[in-house]
Amino acid sequence: MTNLTDRVEANRRALARLLAVQPAWSAVRRAREALGLPDRTLLHAGPPLHDPCRPPAPLLSSAVLCCLYEGWAANAAEAQRLIAAGTVRLRPAQDFRAVTPLAAVISPSTMLVEVCDLAGGAGRAWSLLGSGAGSQLRFGSRDPAILTRLAWRDGPLAAELARGLETGPLPLLPLAAAGLAGGDDLHARTSGANAALCRALVPRLLAGSPSANEQAQAVADMLAQTPLFFLTPWMAACHLMLDAAADAGSDPGASLVVALAGNGERVGIRLAGQPDRWHTAAAEPPAGPRLNALAAAATASPVIGDSGVIDVLGCGGQALDRAPEVVDALAPWLPADWRSRAGGLLAGSHAGLAPAGLPVGLDASAVRPDRTPLAAIAMVDAAGELGLLGRGLYLPPAALFIGAVGAVGAI
Repeated sequence: MTNLTDRVEANRRALARLLAVQPAWSAVRRAREALGLPDRTLLHAGPPLHDPCRPPAPLLSSAVLCCLYEGWAANAAEAQRLIAAGTVRLRPAQDFRAVTPLAAVISPSTMLVEVCDLAGGAGRAWSLLGSGAGSQLRFGSRDPAILTRLAWRDGPLAAELARGLETGPLPLLPLAAAGLAGGDDLHARTSGANAALCRALVPRLLAGSPSANEQAQAVADMLAQTPLFFLTPWMAACHLMLDAAADAGSDPGASLVVALAGNGERVGIRLAGQPDRWHTAAAEPPAGPRLNALAAAATASPVIGDSGVIDVLGCGGQALDRAPEVVDALAPWLPADWRSRAGGLLAGSHAGLAPAGLPVGLDASAVRPDRTPLAAIAMVDAAGELGLLGRGLYLPPAALFIGAVGAVGAI
């Protein structure tokens, strides 16, 4: 059995490993090569699906589009048959050290953000490339315009970004710190961090040959006009830091949370002491303001996406006091004690994210029925048709954390 003293010491070591990571955007790589992703395999957010042949509607919509994009099917009906038969397999992205937002799936041709550790100790992690405003794979609809967007993402966009990174990796902690100082929570809002990213990356893009400048300028414009572009590199950075905290379970008693994710059916967490084990509960939908009347009439999907890695690090829902714009939007849904919750849940402080240190490291053993973490995660249509419904706030059930700590304590 793990006693309190052992747990505190295990968490101290896990937190030290997290704080030692210096995440940097190092490359753009194709999923087939970066992850060793087999053909006819798609990666989804969250814990394993109950039945991968019958995924929730938003995931199914994204998976169908990816089957068409990869050329595995000639039409949506054929794509659905391949998924239902298990010929196309759906697996959790986190099994491959990747994280994916909302209902997005990763297919073999997907070009990924690759984040490395400049300190040399934490390997690599991956996430998706953003591709601008409009319909997105991550929103879980079947809009055919998404196929054109995927081709641009994995072709011209990826090529320009890869060229921009040829001169060296782009450190992400200073960009995240700039965002926090500028009103970001780094989940629902990344505008300040994205502006800092543009200041660092755009000069690299525009330093190429005159013949490359038209495409480079188009990419630079997209970056400037997409305030949430920073989200997915930051997701990969958080995943890398949390993976280092877990260190393959080298401290079995550690109760720091290293993943919080939903798959549209179940919400799950993983703890540093048992990083290969998902603890799950039935997922509820986030709540928040809707985009329009059509979105207001739709049913939101149970929570979906891997972006909870941001919230368990200590940003997102735990850093809302730094993001007044997000607070204003979510105010009717925030618990009365939202300002004080994070202080009792986070185990340490990250000097690289704020001048006085940003509280980080969600400790599952600190969760109580009346004190649960917050996650600032968007809502998507449960029917897999309308896509994005609006911003959202999600409160995972306390029993999920309490039960997981009990399982770690039984080691």
